[in-house]
Amino acid sequence: MNYTELKAEITDWSHRSDLTSKYDTFCELAESSINEDLRCIEMEKRLEPTFDDAFYDLPTDYIAMRALHIVNGGARVPIQQVTPQILDARYSNATGVAGGFAIHGGQVELRPAPSVSSTLEGEITYYARVPTLVSNSTNDILTNYPLIYLSGMLVQVYLYLQDNDELAKWVQVYNTQIKTANKAGQSGRYVNPQVQVA
Repeated sequence: MNYTELKAEITDWSHRSDLTSKYDTFCELAESSINEDLRCIEMEKRLEPTFDDAFYDLPTDYIAMRALHIVNGGARVPIQQVTPQILDARYSNATGVAGGFAIHGGQVELRPAPSVSSTLEGEITYYARVPTLVSNSTNDILTNYPLIYLSGMLVQVYLYLQDNDELAKWVQVYNTQIKTANKAGQSGRYVNPQVQVA
């Protein structure tokens, strides 16, 4: 499904053809909710930065951190995320390889800090905002979870129309679809051990 087809479905499901000028707004509002509520594999991105300073700018599409690793002695080492206050208390006088990080001010702060003369290769895995359909014909969420978009936009339609009965129905559909997608995303991360019969 693409955005043009989605908009046609919104018209069909809502039985309203007089709201098409509002569809981009409804889509952006639905995507705001999706970015807040959905955490699935399709939203994950991975970067391999070289850290040469205590601070590293987060990507512009960043929502939330999944994991941060550094390469130390050829091994991928996970780094613990803590609050800025704990980072200061625990690592303010520490030296050596980074052992903790905090996120604040749109940046990752690593401590002990790497430097230009002592860089660290790293890996960041994070949840990224959904590429908006207002400027893209489709995206992975619409492709894999079309009912999330359909229900999310219909929630906005009925908020706009102040139709509480339809709103309640589509909020329930949206919440169910988000819960299902999040659960599938979690279960899809792990391989269940195979039972072997002797």
